Amino acid sequence: MSGLKELDVALGEMSKGAARGALRRALTKAAEPMRAAAERNAPEDTGALKRSIALSSKIDNRAGKAEYAAVMKGGGSKAQAAAALRDARRAKGIGESFAEVFMGPKKSGKRKAIKAMVQEFGSKKQAAQPYMRPAFDAEAQNVINGIKSELSTEIDKSVRRARARAAKKAGK
Repeated sequence: MSGLKELDVALGEMSKGAARGALRRALTKAAEPMRAAAERNAPEDTGALKRSIALSSKIDNRAGKAEYAAVMKGGGSKAQAAAALRDARRAKGIGESFAEVFMGPKKSGKRKAIKAMVQEFGSKKQAAQPYMRPAFDAEAQNVINGIKSELSTEIDKSVRRARARAAKKAGK
């Protein structure tokens, strides 16, 4: 795949927030065909599993909360508690990438999470009915190819917005 170095340079010239937003939007748009394939592959029993498959850039907000609370209860400052939260998330590998997009069933309780896993991998009592892995196998290359075009589009949009903001500030 060629052209990604140029896109990386263009991202580097943007503000950190604009670059992260452009990358998240591009990843989400490029991964949509994989999400749709997983939805099509999901077993039809009640339809709840099909409806729950989503893309998100949100992290698990529970990670690090216990560490944050422990520092606060121990008399630490908010800055120390925030550092403990960040350290706990880093230890779990959360947030290490510049931008991440996750795909899978939405979290909706322990029972539904277990059912989604059993559907994918099976159990002693139920044969596997994989829906995520076949979607990945079928769409991974399309997602990779889509990232380049979507990222290029998102960078162009971000540059246009930045220029418009600069022109508006200059006009005042």
